Amino acid sequence: MSSNIQKLIENVAAEADTTRDEPMPAGATPTRPNKSVPVAVRLAPDDVAAIEILANKLDVPVSSLLRGWILDALAAHRDESIATALDRVTADIQRLRELVA
Repeated sequence: MSSNIQKLIENVAAEADTTRDEPMPAGATPTRPNKSVPVAVRLAPDDVAAIEILANKLDVPVSSLLRGWILDALAAHRDESIATALDRVTADIQRLRELVA
């Protein structure tokens, strides 16, 4: 990293530290980059254990596995075309192949 960029980063960081307790400037709007909403689901302990085992086998976090399942199901209900159904079946077959490999 060039010394100019490093110096700029240090200056911005120092300014942020010095002004962190001051009110936001007029007209400034805060942003939140992650607008996802957490959702709680109750499952039987055996189901949770099975999901954890599967997530571990697939080497993905449990939350990512569940999110994928939910988004796949939503997509299936939104797009009822033959092409979409075929894509979904193809993806399911690939996942099954990965599970038995």
